[in-house]
Amino acid sequence: MKRSLILLSALLITSFMSLSSAHALQVSAQGSNQRQALNNALRQAVEMTLGTEIENNTLVENFQVVRQQILSHTKGFVRSYKILDKKVDPSGMVEVTIEAEVDEQSLKDSSIALSTLMKMAAHPRVLVAPIDEDFDSLSSLSDDFHLLSEAVESTLREDFRFETLDFEATRLKAKDKYRYTDRKNNLKRARRNKVDFIIFVEVIKARNHPYKLRLESVEVATNRSLAKEEVGFAMSDWTRDEKSNHAAIINQAKDHIYGPSAQVAAALIENIRKEVYEEGQRYRLSFQRFDEKTIKFLETDLSALSGYVRHKLDVQKKKALSLSYWSLLKPGTLNQEISALLKAQDISFDFRLEGRTLKYRYDDPMFE
Repeated sequence: MKRSLILLSALLITSFMSLSSAHALQVSAQGSNQRQALNNALRQAVEMTLGTEIENNTLVENFQVVRQQILSHTKGFVRSYKILDKKVDPSGMVEVTIEAEVDEQSLKDSSIALSTLMKMAAHPRVLVAPIDEDFDSLSSLSDDFHLLSEAVESTLREDFRFETLDFEATRLKAKDKYRYTDRKNNLKRARRNKVDFIIFVEVIKARNHPYKLRLESVEVATNRSLAKEEVGFAMSDWTRDEKSNHAAIINQAKDHIYGPSAQVAAALIENIRKEVYEEGQRYRLSFQRFDEKTIKFLETDLSALSGYVRHKLDVQKKKALSLSYWSLLKPGTLNQEISALLKAQDISFDFRLEGRTLKYRYDDPMFE
């Protein structure tokens, strides 16, 4: 009987300094051709590192599910590798021995993020947007780049269970259907679609690596950057003759999206965890046309509501008040608390919710 197509053996030969988040592995693997043998070797290197990481981390639950998710994206966790040896047996089977540098921190972030997301009842609403703001960026307007963004979208949706909006569908239903390549206009579009976070995707011609894939997550409500993750990559042996081909570069970048996607996902989850359990969600409260007496005492009354964490006064006028307000409550519940406060004082008002901005306007019965 023909021996198995995949025979894997691996030996841990060295590790970097304790401050490093990566270590080198020597791995041997077989396949029906060099590409398959290389992919099998990379998978084995990641699986070895993953097993050690999971054993040392008691926070990870649903181990088998997490393991399968990660091992389906092994290239995203390999910083670099070199082929040490290649053999071809009489049957045509190819065996390669490689030395691979695996990113331990990325694996840790991925496993914890996946485990945490499996326990979450609600998931963040995310828009993935291709951009090319860097001077050395590849154009993000091509159909090939759109496919790269879709791959990031799919990873966040299928592997991390985020609620991802279809970028093209969002663009086509907008009044301005232009495919923007900058942050400012994409953030405006994200706000109009009530998005929680936006993920910018960029491919750059780098100095230390031939190319660099960059993912950055931004909280839409505050414009705050939560994480910026980069991974360098070179063209593989079988695509090296297409170095100058834009489509080939983007296609190669797709093999490296999982690692930075996992780290970006981990940053989003940590931000959500802090909002829910520690710092509270940041809201903007706006009160317009209220009488001077109400405005004077409203700030104090708001600080006494349940779920209150802290606030910062932005604008106060005779008949208007605007403040940043941190609360452990969800938007609907917070509105119920504020509405009850105003109704207890027999105040008529109109209410409008725009993302995390709660707007209240005095409804004067004299003008009904």
